Amino acid sequence: MTSIKQCVFCGCTNVPPTEMEIVVQSKHIKSVKVDGFKCSQCGEQYYHSDTLKIIEEIEKLR
Repeated sequence: MTSIKQCVFCGCTNVPPTEMEIVVQSKHIKSVKVDGFKCSQCGEQYYHSDTLKIIEEIEKLR
């Protein structure tokens, strides 16, 4: 897994890896857990673009 050196919103350099729960708009699935990074100062979340594609595919299953 890669790392995030600095939050693009607040400039904080403490952006550790974390497991996040993402709410999805799907009839049968309420949320998914994904690996990503979360800024310890402002809470901004980062995850891989492939994760976003998967979330979009799940939301198409309405």
